[in-house]
Amino acid sequence: MPRDLLPLVEKVRSSRLLSVSRNKLDHLQIDDAPPTKVSGFYWIYTNYSLEELKDCTASPLEGAIDIRLMAQLHSGLGNVCDIQDQGYRLVYNGIANTSTGIRERLGQHFNGWKETGSLHIKHTSLGDLSRWRVSYVSTSCNGATPADVESDYAHAKHVERIWRLEHGWPMFCTK
Repeated sequence: MPRDLLPLVEKVRSSRLLSVSRNKLDHLQIDDAPPTKVSGFYWIYTNYSLEELKDCTASPLEGAIDIRLMAQLHSGLGNVCDIQDQGYRLVYNGIANTSTGIRERLGQHFNGWKETGSLHIKHTSLGDLSRWRVSYVSTSCNGATPADVESDYAHAKHVERIWRLEHGWPMFCTK
């Protein structure tokens, strides 16, 4: 049952806050990154202030979520997620299937991707990656790496919706 998965997912999410950076070749690096091509859930955090988010330069790329607009529209609303960890506020969450993968989906948010809505952080004025963190919970395995929480991808949208009802709507989520 999807609702039964929520405590298991939340236990892993709340215990995992990972740094984000770029290597010498400008490739995205995530500490203890998820394996490639695994399904599951992911969360993105930042320590940029609300004022910095409201005043940022949004990505001009097609498919980009307008971070500035979302921060302005959602600021001060009662049902916006206010989870904070080590000074970082949770601002986005999503799901990934095995064809896209959690690691790959996070890359789309930080690097930009025109196929689906993403934050395109690299193309905004919020590109200091030391000010971002991520968390994830894998629900499928990849070779020798077991899933954090075993779950059929068919439940993912339900778990995501239930998580948002429980913890609030992340500031940058549009749907």
